[in-house]
Amino acid sequence: MTIVSRLRVLLTWGSTLLVAVCAWGQQHVDSLKLPEVIVSGMTGRNVQSTDMGHVNLSGEKILHLPSLFGEGDVVKALHTLPGVSQGVEGFSGLYVHGGEGDQNVFLYQGLPLYHVGHLGGVFSAFNAATVDNIDFYKAAYPARYGGFVSSVVDIKMKRPDFEKTAGSFTVGLLTGNVCLTTPVVKDRLAVVVGVRRSLIDLFTIPVLAIINASKKKDGEKKIGYYAFADANARIDWKASAALRMSLVGYYGHDRFKLGEKDFDAPNLGYTWVDGKLVPDNTEGMLHYYDQSTSSLSWGNVGTALNAHLTLGTLHLTALGAFTRYSSHYDQRHEAQSDLANAGTYAFNLYGTRNTVADFMGMLMAYVPVAPFYTLEAGLTGTHHRFMPERITHKARQGSQPIEGQQGANEIVNVGEVSLYADNNIDLGPVVKLNLGGRVTKWMVQKGRHRLAFEPRLAARVMLAREVSLKCSYTVMHQAVQQVSTNYVNLPTDLWLPTIAVAPPLKCRQLSAGVFCNMAHGTSASVELWYKRLWNLVEYREGVSVFNTSLIWREKTTLGRGWCYGLDVSAFHRLGKVEGTLGYGLMWNYRKFDRLNKGRRFPAKFDNRHKIDLTLTYHRSEKIDFSASWTYMTGNRITLSVYNYDIYGSLFPDAPHTIPPFVEETGVDYYASRNNYRLPAFHRLNLGMTLKHKRRNGHMSMWNFSLYNAYWRQNAITIKKDDDNGVLFTSASDWHRAFKAVSIIPIMPSVSYTYEF
Repeated sequence: MTIVSRLRVLLTWGSTLLVAVCAWGQQHVDSLKLPEVIVSGMTGRNVQSTDMGHVNLSGEKILHLPSLFGEGDVVKALHTLPGVSQGVEGFSGLYVHGGEGDQNVFLYQGLPLYHVGHLGGVFSAFNAATVDNIDFYKAAYPARYGGFVSSVVDIKMKRPDFEKTAGSFTVGLLTGNVCLTTPVVKDRLAVVVGVRRSLIDLFTIPVLAIINASKKKDGEKKIGYYAFADANARIDWKASAALRMSLVGYYGHDRFKLGEKDFDAPNLGYTWVDGKLVPDNTEGMLHYYDQSTSSLSWGNVGTALNAHLTLGTLHLTALGAFTRYSSHYDQRHEAQSDLANAGTYAFNLYGTRNTVADFMGMLMAYVPVAPFYTLEAGLTGTHHRFMPERITHKARQGSQPIEGQQGANEIVNVGEVSLYADNNIDLGPVVKLNLGGRVTKWMVQKGRHRLAFEPRLAARVMLAREVSLKCSYTVMHQAVQQVSTNYVNLPTDLWLPTIAVAPPLKCRQLSAGVFCNMAHGTSASVELWYKRLWNLVEYREGVSVFNTSLIWREKTTLGRGWCYGLDVSAFHRLGKVEGTLGYGLMWNYRKFDRLNKGRRFPAKFDNRHKIDLTLTYHRSEKIDFSASWTYMTGNRITLSVYNYDIYGSLFPDAPHTIPPFVEETGVDYYASRNNYRLPAFHRLNLGMTLKHKRRNGHMSMWNFSLYNAYWRQNAITIKKDDDNGVLFTSASDWHRAFKAVSIIPIMPSVSYTYEF
């Protein structure tokens, strides 16, 4: 099916749904005049505003959604929205409207953060207990946001309490966290602090000790450690009735280590001698050890100072911020074949490091110029300091140390200045406009400058009293990209300052939709969207981060992307029951001159259909029930579906390099990139919250959840291997098997929270 045909199908679907929604909305609003309804929830949309693709989620809502390991998660709550994919099941990836995981900006109280995942992405790096609410944008971006092209996740931290001390602590299966707020100077100065830490290492340390005690006699030792922690703090100061200031700090870090050690056992065993068991003679034998470990650490640290001044109807906001992200990966090998001979000692270390540091200042003004016109404008300046990759290699043999460093150790400095303005114009009861724009200039080393203009347009036209038609057009640019060969964004994936060697990543997005508020607490929306991407970066064929002979500039290639689709959302509240329904339809393609022989190919997350259903039942003040069901068309992978004997092959694209044992196993043939679609993904999550108010007024809560309730074995990849692991000598005996790999079974979880 051609693109034109798909667009026709998309427009037909969209037109049908638009007509249905309009007719339904008109039928209800003509018979009953409803006040303006603003729903803050999974489908929160306002018929009267020009907002599109905007959702506001409360921290309370996030905490009570059923999730993996019973941990309320900011990013996983966004996975239930149409047009948003999680990538791989169980992980907190975020892929919005066909974009990549690195194309989302996460702002924590104005502080930009990079790679916001714990445990390789199982948890996001935001403690939901400290979150007041989040604003999520996937279209019609306000002009104050820039720098990333797919979505904006603007997280607001809870305000401290100026009157009393309060807090909570929560213990779950894998984490524990504490949140505390207290006034320092009543009505003037107050603070809120949240600390979360993983409990995984507390379980693994004794388990490893038991395992290693049993393996010591065999000369084996397992090495393993993982822990993460994050901390958030906010200090608010009411300097006067007009001036308020806040200081925010963020820290989040992960540490992971895995390996093993082999050594000569203290007793090698017994031997029968003359009918008796006698210890083996170990005299004269070599005493040795051999240890290999891999370690990985990553995280963010940052601080932001906000000041807000109100002068009549004029609102001024100033922000100063510093943030730093770093990741460090080491492979270490150490061995000595004879402890009595120093010449047999060997040491080898290979490591990579990637860092991004931002120094940012911002000044914003909000001015209601007239009853029908408001202006929001600002100026932003940022200094980016990148270390794209530092590849270190150290080696030693015997008593002579050999130290060396391979690869680049380049520091790239980029200056960025942006000026923006949003003009909100109300032309009466029917038409409302938002006309804005953002101009950005990047100053790169050696005098190279790049300039980009980003027009922003959003319009709303009322079709009926509670039915509106909206459209938007936005252009966004991005100066840094994270390049990955994985389906999960890992800390080993590098953030590269692509602006230093190529034009910035550019995105144009056009959206149009109908929004309705109807009777009986129902709201709905239908949105069509189309997106184009230029200057996407990927690794060239056969190249990855571990190619030490090439610097990062030589490993990548530029390409384009285009994606388009349809988002449908509905929200309904009836008494104690709330329900949301989301449906997404999407096509997602990429094209690189130096990949896939220059031919177009589907993106990894070309998920054609996605359905999300969430239900919440507030049974009473003491008990809540929740359920969520998700269905999604499977991801794309590159899979060899052919094997052939190299000597008799007539394939025109047969590889020139013959791997080992080719006569026994044959050669894999890859027809194209992302040529196979994984089976469809679907999952049911269930949750229950029990609340108990104590006599002292404090509240305790038990949260029980069941992740993947009917134990769907969702495939995350396909493994191709010999069916029985045997190498055959005859081509007629070849037999390869395709096996789906699934990692998350049914997963019960429980957590306890005490609020005081």
